[in-house]
Amino acid sequence: MKKRSISGLFALVLLACITQAATVKVVPMRGNGSGQITGQNGAVITAIGQGEATHLGKFTREEVITLNDGTVTGTMVFTAADGSQLFCEFVGAFTGAATVAGEYTFTGGTGRFDGATGAAFFNITLGEAGSFSFAFAGTIDIH
Repeated sequence: MKKRSISGLFALVLLACITQAATVKVVPMRGNGSGQITGQNGAVITAIGQGEATHLGKFTREEVITLNDGTVTGTMVFTAADGSQLFCEFVGAFTGAATVAGEYTFTGGTGRFDGATGAAFFNITLGEAGSFSFAFAGTIDIH
């Protein structure tokens, strides 16, 4: 009897794992937009932006960037029109006097991005007076 109960429990756990794995959707994600640097305190820069991307739709974004000898690291929050947020960490480097390239790593979020993961490559072109434009492409795993 105990053996049968353990086998049944194991089967339920296995089924739950398969069902959960089947609900993760890995989908392409690309977007672009523009932004503005809003502040700087030493090597730390704050910026805001807006744009449009697959799975986000129209979005705004807020970011905190740390400069370090030609490299950039930081965090970003994308906010979709419905209020869902996608959290992101990034790392990159200057590829020219006014260009930066690197990778976003998606680290979760709220609403429809709760538990989201994934990565995307980005390019940023710096403009005049702290303006910039950006584009990114990669995949996002939506749970």
